[in-house]
Amino acid sequence: MGNVRRGQIVGARPRGALRRLGGLLALTLGFAVFVVPSASGDLAAEAPTATPEARTAPADVQEAGATTQSGEEEEAEPQRDEAPAREGTSTAAAATGAALSTTVSGPIIGTNDAVGWGSLAAQQIIQGHITWNRVEVASQTNTVASSIRDGFKVLLVVGNTADGSPLSGIAPGEWGNRVVSEMKSNPSVQLAEAGNETYLKGNVANPAQYGRMYLAAVEGLRAAGIRTPLLFNMTGDYPHGTWSAPTGWSQDSAGGGWLHDAIAAVPGLARAVLANGVAIHPYGEVGENKHDDYGVNAIAADEAIAARVLGAIPSFYVTEFGYSLNDCGRDLGACSKKEQAAKMQAAYSVMLADPHIAGIWWYQSHDDSTGHFGYMSNGNVPRPAFKTLSTIAASVGQ
Repeated sequence: MGNVRRGQIVGARPRGALRRLGGLLALTLGFAVFVVPSASGDLAAEAPTATPEARTAPADVQEAGATTQSGEEEEAEPQRDEAPAREGTSTAAAATGAALSTTVSGPIIGTNDAVGWGSLAAQQIIQGHITWNRVEVASQTNTVASSIRDGFKVLLVVGNTADGSPLSGIAPGEWGNRVVSEMKSNPSVQLAEAGNETYLKGNVANPAQYGRMYLAAVEGLRAAGIRTPLLFNMTGDYPHGTWSAPTGWSQDSAGGGWLHDAIAAVPGLARAVLANGVAIHPYGEVGENKHDDYGVNAIAADEAIAARVLGAIPSFYVTEFGYSLNDCGRDLGACSKKEQAAKMQAAYSVMLADPHIAGIWWYQSHDDSTGHFGYMSNGNVPRPAFKTLSTIAASVGQ
């Protein structure tokens, strides 16, 4: 994939996305301090590259925008100066004696697909306190170099494989070496994610194989002296057979599920997941939980599963979440820009009240062929969701 993005619907769930909140209500929550180490112990700057041309959505998305979004595009809000960060040390880092290079006050508030739309759009996002961008190594427009140049911190999706190819065809050791190579090539990256929605690859869920791949990567990174956290893709119940034609289910409630089955199959995996953290994509409504995977309430369910399977709850990162303006009436949709902002506010209020949530990345900054998730129009005009997300980001110290 050129960009990390929501793909085709598989069964009842989407394949990848991020979202936002609305309103001016500041969150007054007691946040822990999360510390993210870099790959090399210091922040080595990447060489800047030429600014990619600003992108536009495909024609079908642009045309649909006039009919699926209500009202005129809003005027840009005044930009604000960045709030000073509060420094501290995480309990886990202190316990392990890890070298700390970057401090983040409160949970991370990030975005998918922040660069490639022009430097002015990137700076508006940065000045809106949304300072983290999620990037896939293979992206041609939303790149690490452009993100660093524009001032973003980077969550990098490494080792991502083709959506149509099952994990059974991948040699874990070779995949682990690929992850190490990609991390060595991107020393400024401060957080990494081991593939994107690997439970959906090839339409077949294979938790044991993903566990072997993940552990090979973690061990390779350790041997290379790279201490950047590598997030484990987590979901809940998964089907036997295929996602499109299940023959049965491995369910959390019955003592199975993705995390349990991966940990049971791979000795040493539990310790690695606890030390690094997990990535989830809980698209859906507040109050909803389908298969411990879909809906905001799936987060608490996943944490309970982690506590049971791992013996403790690792840091949870919501690396995709969003509501699309062209999915009116659906649980991952919004019928207007104001409703998108309101649903964002409600969902983020729940997530940020959870002490185990270490970061949330909205899917995504602009609209494209995956949906109208953007908090900006493709002309870089902020929508109400941008104001909401900016206020939330400032409230947690970004």
